Amino acid sequence: MQKMFTLIVFCFFLMSCGITSQAPVTTYYLLDAEPLAQKQKVTSARIKLEKINIPDYLSTNQLVMRDSGHILIKASYHSWADSLDDAIQRALLNDLNNLNEQSEFVGWCSGCDSISVTIEHFYPAAEGTLLLSGFFELYSKDGETKLFRFQLVNNLSTDGYANAVKQMREQVGTLAAQINHAL
Repeated sequence: MQKMFTLIVFCFFLMSCGITSQAPVTTYYLLDAEPLAQKQKVTSARIKLEKINIPDYLSTNQLVMRDSGHILIKASYHSWADSLDDAIQRALLNDLNNLNEQSEFVGWCSGCDSISVTIEHFYPAAEGTLLLSGFFELYSKDGETKLFRFQLVNNLSTDGYANAVKQMREQVGTLAAQINHAL
């Protein structure tokens, strides 16, 4: 009887080894989930927003968080819905067009002034802050160049990637206001 009981327990043990838990469902985030309607502008002043330059660690579809010190962690089940550089460019174009009445901001034009944005850091940190830093350059048609550095640090209002993405979008809006002010 005891051998039979041991055999049954052993069989249940073997069956439980074969059962695996399912991985959590991946959540996808849009940086520019709520774009404002673009106003129709009657202007010939166009400014090109170049493709946004981001570091390699942000070129992945995974959200990134700074754990502590120099450690960056890529989220396993939290991803961007599309490339972060494209999403930042769309958000900046949307914000700049709504902030500035005199100029139309576009992704491409020939022979017009342009803006180049380089993001060096863009992530939430485990200690509850959010960082967006880098620089932007303004290029005029006559060859004049101006360089501006930015570093935006905010406290995260609540935990979680959904809130971090919402506040990251707000930081991009603040960057758009700085670019507009520099024009």
